[in-house]
Amino acid sequence: MTSGRTTGHRRDADPGAAIRTELARMEARDTGVHALRHVRHAATLQEAQALARLSGQQRAGLPLHGLNIAVKDNIDIANTPIQGGSRLFAGRIAAQDAWIIARLRAAGALFPAVTSMCELAWGTTGENAVGARTRNPRDTRLDPGGSSSGSAAAVANGLTMAALGTDTACSIRFPAHCCGIAGFKPTAARWDMTGIMPLVPSLDHVGLLTRTARDALHLFCAIDHGATAPTPQPPRTPRIGIRWEGFENCDASITGVMDRLLSALHDGGIVPIDCATALHARTLPVTGALFAESWQVWRDAVHKSPDAISPALRERLLRKSSVSLSEIEDARREQAAIRADMDRVLETCDLLLEPTAQIPALPPEAMTAEHPLLASRNCTVTNISGHPSISIPCGEDDGGRPVGVLLSARRGSDRTLLEHAIWLEGLIARQGLRRALPAGPAS
Repeated sequence: MTSGRTTGHRRDADPGAAIRTELARMEARDTGVHALRHVRHAATLQEAQALARLSGQQRAGLPLHGLNIAVKDNIDIANTPIQGGSRLFAGRIAAQDAWIIARLRAAGALFPAVTSMCELAWGTTGENAVGARTRNPRDTRLDPGGSSSGSAAAVANGLTMAALGTDTACSIRFPAHCCGIAGFKPTAARWDMTGIMPLVPSLDHVGLLTRTARDALHLFCAIDHGATAPTPQPPRTPRIGIRWEGFENCDASITGVMDRLLSALHDGGIVPIDCATALHARTLPVTGALFAESWQVWRDAVHKSPDAISPALRERLLRKSSVSLSEIEDARREQAAIRADMDRVLETCDLLLEPTAQIPALPPEAMTAEHPLLASRNCTVTNISGHPSISIPCGEDDGGRPVGVLLSARRGSDRTLLEHAIWLEGLIARQGLRRALPAGPAS
């Protein structure tokens, strides 16, 4: 991951001019896409100058030295306006870094911009309560997916090489699918959520949006171990399980791309394992009940500042106020059963493979009331079960819209999942199944 850095490697080099040029480039390129909520001009310059004063030996110990990472508007960066995409927090300045920011900062990363998002992270579109709607940089007539809409659009548009997002049901992986990039959700509770605005605490995850799975592995190693990712060794061919349930009710544009991927696997001598699951019907009521936690989180705000919350979100939150404690307890028992069932399925294979979503990126005017369900149904299973998963692009439909494939693995095997995703990216590239992203930020 050698590009997207804006600090020089010479100790006496002043990064000021490079930083100003890069931030101006980001803002200009974001015109019409609206991925960025706030650009940290002065703070990024100061932080880059501090990195430039380090000795060569000190810089060599920073695996992400000078790497620009965009940050979703619900993840605290010290002394930065962070408002969760909500008018509730207009004028709020974060007091300190979130845990994930502190880890990345210790590895040498810079955070030049805060990205747009759905209000309080509840949504699957580029709709924005505090600014212009985010558009899909692959085709600005299309929606980028949400709720980490700005983070996905920033990476897909070449503003940064990586971005942070949060994922409660699909909010990293669905935007990655729509924008043609990689979106990684780690094992539940692997990364601390301190300093991140909650939505549904038992389902919330912080994760990564990157151009490739290889880039995600680089950041993963820096966050987990404070170290540079070693060059991945070609892993043994993974045992791939197909979760056919995830193919049901998919739009024809999705199944067409997935059929080409399955044919490429077959041509490579890979015979997937059929994995019969019946999880969709079980996860839907569990998700509905556990989302009652959102009412517990935001109840006081609804009562004290109702006009600062959009009517649509206020109505969703109020509906969750009627979920009983016994329903929540039943949902948590079923959540544990789903987790155990996923554990058993993954004893027979290394990866579970399915479409990331049942619909492609759509124009906002083409969305129906079913959009949130069709966007999230496949991804939500691993939010409930806690297993790590990643969406990587596997092709485009006949209209040029990106399509993602969702890979899930055993709990705690995040690094192995990323290595297998890199392997699959290589197969997809060799087979010519997808076109490359536009060039990213300059080195």
